[in-house]
Amino acid sequence: MRLRGLRQARQRQGMSISQLADLSELRRDTITRVEHGQEDVSPSIMRRLAQVLRISQHELVSGSATSPPPSLPSVSA
Repeated sequence: MRLRGLRQARQRQGMSISQLADLSELRRDTITRVEHGQEDVSPSIMRRLAQVLRISQHELVSGSATSPPPSLPSVSA
């Protein structure tokens, strides 16, 4: 299964491929191949990635956010 939202979710979290690989206990090259659509993932890997990224599996597959990104704090000059 292709995970269209993986790269977007990882970048939204400010996470590198290496960090995601470490946290999900997957190889870095596996994450890269999945992001480029060169490798399909099993349901267990999809659950693991969704859990680490704190998103739904639906968001991983579809690439659409289920909730708006957190707002940034305002800075006074």
